[in-house]
Amino acid sequence: MPLSDYARPSPARFRLFASLLVMLVLTAVVGRRRPGELGTRETLRRSAFARVMFMDIGALSTLGALYLVLNGRTRVRLPAAVASLFAGSFALLPALMLEDAAAMRSEREGRAEG
Repeated sequence: MPLSDYARPSPARFRLFASLLVMLVLTAVVGRRRPGELGTRETLRRSAFARVMFMDIGALSTLGALYLVLNGRTRVRLPAAVASLFAGSFALLPALMLEDAAAMRSEREGRAEG
């Protein structure tokens, strides 16, 4: 499948977002703490790499929020953008899915009328 299938709203891109969300939720639910883990605070205190990755997640959430605000067309774009700054992909992926679903619905309706 060519990457151009993901450049604009499409069923393939919607499935990608849905798959990522399912994996994220499953990891959060199934990937509980294991014996011997340091925990979040201790990991961030001990590991420069973990601190950089934590900051990277914040940067990506901010970029995702900005993308939603600038390119979103549905009513959820602003609340989802704010929520993504706190909940990351747990808020961003569903919002992107809603945006794509609305765009695909609008495209289908436009073709049906024309």
